[in-house]
Amino acid sequence: MKKILLGLFTVVILGGLNFSCNLVDSKSNMSSADSLAVVENAPKIEFAQESFDFGTLKEGDIKEHEFIFTNTGKSPLQILRVEVQCGCTVASKPETPVGVGQKDKIVVRFNSLGKVGVNKKFVTIYSNAIPPQTVLSFTAEVLSKQTGDSTQALLDKAKKVMK
Repeated sequence: MKKILLGLFTVVILGGLNFSCNLVDSKSNMSSADSLAVVENAPKIEFAQESFDFGTLKEGDIKEHEFIFTNTGKSPLQILRVEVQCGCTVASKPETPVGVGQKDKIVVRFNSLGKVGVNKKFVTIYSNAIPPQTVLSFTAEVLSKQTGDSTQALLDKAKKVMK
C-alpha cells in the first residue's frame, strides 16, 4: 500500500512540475526580435570610474566620493536602489530618472572609525539598465589614531628589527 501511495504521490508531483513549467513557457509571448529591441532601446549606465582609492586616512576621518555616470542608452535610466557592504558606508542616488545622454552621480561616504587597516568596500547599484547591476568599489588604508601607524607600517618595522 505504501509503495502504491508513494508512486501515486511521485506521479502527481512530477505532473504538477511539468504543468507549471509549461505555464512559464506559455507566458513568454515576446519574440526574440522583440526582446532584442527591448535590449537595444534600454538605458545603459557608464561610470567614469568604477573604483576609487581614498588613500591613507586617520581613524575617524569621514570621506566622500562622487561616482559620476552617464546614461548612454536610448531611454531614461532609473536608479532603483543602492546597497552598501557595511554600516561604515552610506550611499545616495538620484531620485529622478536620468535622461538619455545626461550625467548624474552616486555619492559614497566612508566613516573610518573602527576600520584600522586596509579596507576594500563594495557598493551595488540596481537600475533598469542592461545589465541591471553595477558594482562600485573603494579602498582606504586607515591608520590608528592611537599609534599613527598602519598594519603594514608595523609589519615593515618588525621586518627591519628581525634583519
